[in-house]
Amino acid sequence: MNKKKWSKIGKYVLLTGIALSVLFPVVFMVTNSFMGADEIKSYYDLTLESAKNKYISFEFIPAYFTLKGYYDVFLKSPDFLIKFWHSVLIVVPVVVGQVIVSAPAAYAFAKLKFPFKNGLFFIIIVMMLVPYQVTLVPNYIMLKKMGLLGSYAAIIIPGIFSAFGVFLLTQLMKSIPNEQIEAAKIDGASYFKIFTNIILPQCKGGIVTLIILSFVDCWNMVEQPMIFLDNSSQYPLSIFLSKINYGDIGIAFACGVIYMMPAVLLFLRGEKHLIEDGKYLGIK
Repeated sequence: MNKKKWSKIGKYVLLTGIALSVLFPVVFMVTNSFMGADEIKSYYDLTLESAKNKYISFEFIPAYFTLKGYYDVFLKSPDFLIKFWHSVLIVVPVVVGQVIVSAPAAYAFAKLKFPFKNGLFFIIIVMMLVPYQVTLVPNYIMLKKMGLLGSYAAIIIPGIFSAFGVFLLTQLMKSIPNEQIEAAKIDGASYFKIFTNIILPQCKGGIVTLIILSFVDCWNMVEQPMIFLDNSSQYPLSIFLSKINYGDIGIAFACGVIYMMPAVLLFLRGEKHLIEDGKYLGIK
């Protein structure tokens, strides 16, 4: 009995340690966002010469609590809000487009019969496993010939066609009993009605999961904007944040907190669906 008790305590300690290590950067960023610029600079001298001579200490409790960082971000730093809306203009069409394209394609792979279905689905899986960096050069050449380089369409159009979205929704739709579809066919329902009235309502959780994962992936994109956009004024917030430490370190933490909030709120809203549907991807 004691052995089981100590084993349970050991597991809790291990899991607590892992949780704290994961939460450390988030807590550090949030607490430091309430520090003033002078206080941040006094704690973190990020110059190369300083890094050679001493270790950087971490401070969690502000000596003087202030909201000046957030004030500067919203009212004195228009670049942040401009880049924020650039990110929205890119991410929203990509996420919506992935759902519109992936859902019908998944329905076809899961419930319809057509030539070379298994071979095409195998290609979808291979495309899902290929790193995006491998396709950057072919995409660049194609987008250049189409005259889309330098516009947001160069990022949105390739982003809409997601192999992962098709794979995820296909696995979910396969779990829907075929008897429901056969009964609908007997009642005279068309393929479109079966898709909209039977399949989609039962895939609500999978669609929410796709929206969350797609949003996080697109919200944090870096390579695509830097390669496909010619003008740095078009860059989204993800690139702006990577360069902010070289400018105003006083608002860096506040910018980081605001940047992560859309993804965190979206995750909290759809966490139940994300966990429930993990079993279809082999996640226990």
